[in-house]
Formats: sequence, C-alpha cells, structure tokens
Amino acid sequence: MKYLRLSFLFVCGLIIFSSCQKELSYEAGLGKGSLKKDISGGCLPFNVNGTYQKDTILRAISNYVDVQVDISQLGSYTVKTDTVNGYSFSGAGVANVTGLNTVRLIGSGKPIAAGVDMFTVKFDTSVCQFNVTVTGAGGGGGSTAAVFTLVGTPNACTGATQTNNFYATVQTSTSNYVDIKVNVTTAGTYTITAPSVNGVSFSSTGSLAVGATQTIRLLASGTPTAAGTIQYALNTSSPASNCGFSLTVQAAPTAASFTFDCSIPQFFGTYQAGAPTAGDSVIIKVTSIAGGSYSISSTTVNNVSFSGSGVLAASPNPQNVTLFASAGPATASGPFTYTITGTGGTGVCSITQSYLPAPVSNGTLSFNIGSVIKTFNFSNGADTSFQSFPPPAPPGNFYVLSFGGDGTASSTNDIIDITIGKPPPYFTNNTTYTVNDFLQSIGVNVTYTDSAGVDYTASTDGTTQNPAFSVTITSITPTNVKGTFTGPVKNMAGATITITNGAFDLPLQ
Repeated sequence: MKYLRLSFLFVCGLIIFSSCQKELSYEAGLGKGSLKKDISGGCLPFNVNGTYQKDTILRAISNYVDVQVDISQLGSYTVKTDTVNGYSFSGAGVANVTGLNTVRLIGSGKPIAAGVDMFTVKFDTSVCQFNVTVTGAGGGGGSTAAVFTLVGTPNACTGATQTNNFYATVQTSTSNYVDIKVNVTTAGTYTITAPSVNGVSFSSTGSLAVGATQTIRLLASGTPTAAGTIQYALNTSSPASNCGFSLTVQAAPTAASFTFDCSIPQFFGTYQAGAPTAGDSVIIKVTSIAGGSYSISSTTVNNVSFSGSGVLAASPNPQNVTLFASAGPATASGPFTYTITGTGGTGVCSITQSYLPAPVSNGTLSFNIGSVIKTFNFSNGADTSFQSFPPPAPPGNFYVLSFGGDGTASSTNDIIDITIGKPPPYFTNNTTYTVNDFLQSIGVNVTYTDSAGVDYTASTDGTTQNPAFSVTITSITPTNVKGTFTGPVKNMAGATITITNGAFDLPLQ
C-alpha cells in the first residue's frame, strides 16, 4: 500500500503543507549472476519493443525490453530499472537454469516528456544501461514519425542478418528474426513490415533515436510452407526508404527423438491468481537422441497451459526448450503441477509452479469534476500514525490520516492524495475537517494530479477560504475508514476546479 509515504507528510517540510516524493529503489531476489553488457556498460544485447509516446500509458503486452542475464546461482530474482521520465521496467521470476537467459522487463508508467531516456538496469551486483526514445504527442493523440533510411535502399538491405534456422512446416518462434540496419535523421516512432511470403511475415514497431547504422529486429511470424531461398520486400513508415532481403528456409526436418528432464524447470514471469500469463514462460531440459522437429505441450491446470515447438540439434546435450504460457488468467493461488508430453519425447516429465493469491481488494474512491466521474481503483488505501514534531514545524503531537488512490494501474498521473493532521484525541465518526480549521491546529492537505500531469491543491495555510475544502469521516475502525469530501482545488496558474460527490471506503493500515 502506498500510504506510508503520506504518513511522513510533516517530516518532509512544514506541517500539513507538503509531502514526500516516492522513493526509487532497486530490488533483487535470491538468484545470482550478472547482466551481459559491452565495454561501455551498455546492455548487450537488448531489444526494446513497442512505441513510447509522451502522455501515453505503457501496455505490458507491447512495451517491454529483453536483456541477457548470466545466471550463476539459482533462485528467485527481480531485475528492475530506475524510474526515468515517469516510467520504468521490471521483470521477476525464478531462475532454475544456470547460464545465459533472456529476461523480459515489462514497462509501466507514462512518459512525461519527449526525448531519449537512459535507463539503468540492476541485477545482483551488476548494472547496464539502455536507451528508449519517447516521441511527442501530436494532434488527436498522434505521434511524431521517425525519418530514416534503411541501409541498402532501394535495393538489397545491406548487412541484413538472419538469426537461427527457419524450417519448412515448423512454426517460427521468438528466436526467428532478421536484423537490418537503419540511418535515422529525425527521432520518432516507426513501423516496418514484410508481407507474408511462403507462409512467413516480418514486422517491427517502436521508437528510434537519431543515429547511423542502428539495428532493427524484424520478428518472424507464421510457418514456412516450403524450403528454398525466399525474397522479401519491406514496407516502412518512412515512405522514401525500402529495401529487400532473402531468407533461407531449410527442408522440413524429420521428427526428433528425445528424453525429458523436468527436474529443474526455470520459470519466467509473474504467476498470480486472476492475472493474465501471456508472455510468461518456462524452460525445461531435453536430451536429444535424434535431431529434428518437436512439439511439446502441457496439460491445462488452473486455466493455464504451456507449449512450444521448434527443431532440436543432435548435440550438444542437454538442450534448453522454452515453453510459453497460454493467456490464462489463472483462477486460484497455490502450487499446481503440469504434465509435459511431446511427439518423440520419452520419460516422465512434470513441472510445478506456485501462483500468488489474487490482490486484496483496495476499496473504493471516486469523485466528480463537473459531470465527469473520476474513479480510482489502484494502489488505494489509507493509514494513520501518531507523530511528534519539533520546531521549525509547530511543536506538539498529531494524529495523521492519509488516504487516496491512483486512476490507472501504471500511471504517474491521475492521482488523489488527502491528508488530515490533528492533535489528540483520535479521529471520530461523523466529524468534518476543513482547510479553515487552523485555529484548532487541524490541517487538511489535498493534491489531485490530473491525466495531463497538472497538480491541483487545497491546503490549510492560515487564511480563511470560501468555499472551504472539507472532508467528513463517517466511519473509522482499526481496519477501515469511510467518508466524503468536496471543495475547490487550484493549480499553479491559479485555475480552479471543484471536486464534488467525493466518497471513499478504504482499508486502513
């Protein structure tokens, strides 16, 4: 619950009139290892997916960054960036296989300003950096389009590199892609596609910074229908730029023969009741007896299943196979065991993953601005404390009640925070507190940050305000607080909006 930061209101400055900022921190789990990076400290390799636009909330399904981690000690982990320009990235899971692993860091928050943001990633004792380009918001919610030229335009894409083998009749995976080079003269968003040929298409979307010979990764989708050398022509969001590349597709392999080893599965992602599992994965080991194509899947348990396909080499052994989770969501918490089977696979294989309980209800909070209803469903809550404050703040002992919530799951904007400070006795039912109660040493502080990031406030400042912002506590118990609030709030430019029909019913910490 976020309201511990509000209970420190007086410590951060004058009583009632200021508040603390959120603290940035890194967290790491019990897993040990290091981030892979180049000599200058840049994450190596890293892949930024999605578009990043000013004032646009990031989406977990499309805004993420993949980094490489060399696991040396097994255990749970959290890989997390700092918060820059209003957003951040993080990933968590359990590392059960040593060596190089790809960790997906999911973006959250909302970019505040356009520009190039440098993020610092920390895992265990290692750090690396990567950049993300944020574009400006255009008219009607649009964005600035990057201006770029593909290296090799208008002929063959110079330096196009195919990664991993493509096989006829074998569905492509996240390891199948083609890297191309691009020169960028204007930063912004981009889209590059290659229409489907021979059953496979390519695409990439994201943001580009200004610079020469940058790499763009085109992810493959589909299943090659035949072997051969296949030609692709690119379509780009920068009309004057296009080039083509050839893709080598191997003949359809025979079916693989292998044995399972599921004794140490490596799960990636967050597994929680009620939460979608799209993008989560598990790595198991297999020992190849005869190389070839494979298709592996699990039973469906707790509304989730795992599956993966590809081609096994004849050696070396053992080999890692990645199985991706279905979308879910999981229906319950606790440990659940999945049985793994596959064409050509022998042996007993089962994996067990524990799901966290569903998030506890965080109460309700809402109000009106004109005819617009503002509903806050995330990070809601309240706390109380008893604090003693020496000068220069007014000396004495005060009870402090802080409550509020967020309008979206990952927004730095659209937030309401309300704090009441009063001398003893404790807060009582059916009592109203206003910003005009300064003669009773009572202070009320309100901060509402709208969706554009503009702060509107009302505070006890020693002057009589008319009308006065007021908060009524209708019921307060050791575990819950209910009430109403209403009144005007003002921004730095002097513009005033009026909050009406404010109501809260929140768990009390």
